[in-house]
Amino acid sequence: GPGPGPGAAPASADRPSPAAATMDAMGEDTLNEDIGKLRNAWVAESTCPDIRPFDEDLFADVSEQIQNQQAFIDKTVTETDEAFTASLYQMEIDRVKFSLARYLRTRLLKVESQVLHILASPEQKAKLSPAELDYAEKYERLVKEHFTHCVLDELPEPFRKFGEADDAGDALRPNQDTYVFCRIKEDLGEVQLDHTMDSRTPLNAGDLQVLRYLPIQALVENDEVVLI
Repeated sequence: GPGPGPGAAPASADRPSPAAATMDAMGEDTLNEDIGKLRNAWVAESTCPDIRPFDEDLFADVSEQIQNQQAFIDKTVTETDEAFTASLYQMEIDRVKFSLARYLRTRLLKVESQVLHILASPEQKAKLSPAELDYAEKYERLVKEHFTHCVLDELPEPFRKFGEADDAGDALRPNQDTYVFCRIKEDLGEVQLDHTMDSRTPLNAGDLQVLRYLPIQALVENDEVVLI
């Protein structure tokens, strides 16, 4: 029969390169889904006054995907025919690495700012990964040694206290009365958000609200309300 017209593309142009096909087989869709979850985790961590529970499963999944795809890219980049494709995938992996580092960095900054409160509460300590807990304990020890040497040793004995809770039992507790932006995931009916008043606020699925964090803390922890 007649051959392809002058403007026709070669049949192979519609087929993905071997590198692209291999990357898809390695779970590109799964990685994209994990990236979305990672971004949501970072946003929630950035806006939540408290430290959020560490997402061990998400961290493990993303780390494994990065390791596997990076190993494949490092092998593929040496092949001239696939070098350009590999460079594109390298940019994507670098973006994922940045997103993961941003999530972990945000958590560590919060650990540093709330270290006394976190270490004083078993509930808060349970939200940290083993590496974060180790970092928090070492950070608290260094800060205590610094302040003791620079300040506390120069004060009278009754004032040489570091990190002890006050009469209310609060050790640098984060401000849970701050307002947060949030999205309601499911119909929750009418919820009392101010215990000083009898009024109730309807919270319907899909609603975007600006609310005080403390009254919705349990809803956030139960994944019924998402911080945005």
